[in-house]
Amino acid sequence: MKKVLIVDDALFSRNIMKQMIVAGGYQTIEAGSGTEAVELFKTEKPDAATMDLLMPDMDGMDAVRKILETDPGAKIIICSTDKQKFRQDEAREVGAAGFIAKPVDPEKLLETLKSIFDDSL
Repeated sequence: MKKVLIVDDALFSRNIMKQMIVAGGYQTIEAGSGTEAVELFKTEKPDAATMDLLMPDMDGMDAVRKILETDPGAKIIICSTDKQKFRQDEAREVGAAGFIAKPVDPEKLLETLKSIFDDSL
């Protein structure tokens, strides 16, 4: 079973994402900060991650950069309320596998995860 790391400083948001991802048939683990996400990526080796952008200790873009330094094949989807085009462009530039605006549409999230996993076969 594929494992997805959910990274968001808001517990409420993590719980909603977890419900969507589990309903799609995936296992989840959670991180409440960018720093925690970087550490969990090293120890738990998830198959993919969802990443919030605005977090207090380390923003999502910095966390993506650090994760990709240690695991260049990491599949990370940015999930953010900041849906400005420059943010989406920045996400692509740092190596994110996708960008989904919050509130997250469950079908779009699961389609994106499926696409990421199909590409890695």
